Amino acid sequence: MKSITKVFLLAIVIFPTLLFFSAFQSNSSKEIFSESKSILGKDRTVTIDKLPTTVEEFLEMRNKISKTPEGGATTMIVALMIYSQNEELGLACLTIAADKKRLSKTTKNEGYKGYIVSRNDLGLIKTQIKRSPYVPFSYVKGTTVDNGYKLPTGKLVFDYSTNKYSGDEKEGEIKLFIPSSGADSARPVRVHKNDAGIWKATEWSSLIVGIRAPKVDDDDDL
Repeated sequence: MKSITKVFLLAIVIFPTLLFFSAFQSNSSKEIFSESKSILGKDRTVTIDKLPTTVEEFLEMRNKISKTPEGGATTMIVALMIYSQNEELGLACLTIAADKKRLSKTTKNEGYKGYIVSRNDLGLIKTQIKRSPYVPFSYVKGTTVDNGYKLPTGKLVFDYSTNKYSGDEKEGEIKLFIPSSGADSARPVRVHKNDAGIWKATEWSSLIVGIRAPKVDDDDDL
């Protein structure tokens, strides 16, 4: 009988203690998860008022947004958008948006300040953009395959994300992902922070890979 009483008393003492530690661990886990979620969920949205129409406007935009990795990525996407409409202006913008390691010197009146995107990179851009000039526009929030990737009215919004393989932007290099309204998965773009604190694109080939062709109205009125 005494043994049963002792067991009962021990249970009264130990059980609440176990509950306390269990609750503490549970709350700690929630706090850690919440903190991790907050870090991974960092807002990486970039908004611009409109597409630049001159080199000066492009530089003004670049200087405003490229102090962050997502701003540097957006600068490259905007350069591709401009290139699809105006090759000469677009080539200057691409040269400005790309990291210097991806540039070559030129003596011709092309590119920007005596530099141009390397011939291999430019050749790929020319081929892909000529084939699918609408691809860069698919990265703007609000575009759809149904409306031919037409830009929405008002400001242009670009949303980015990262994953555990993206790297640490504190080290000056990171891979970002941006959804395309014409593809099932987000496209990667890698950016690097230069000595002036400006983020520039170092790898963007996935941004010009083909997507679903825009739908065209079938007008049967001949």
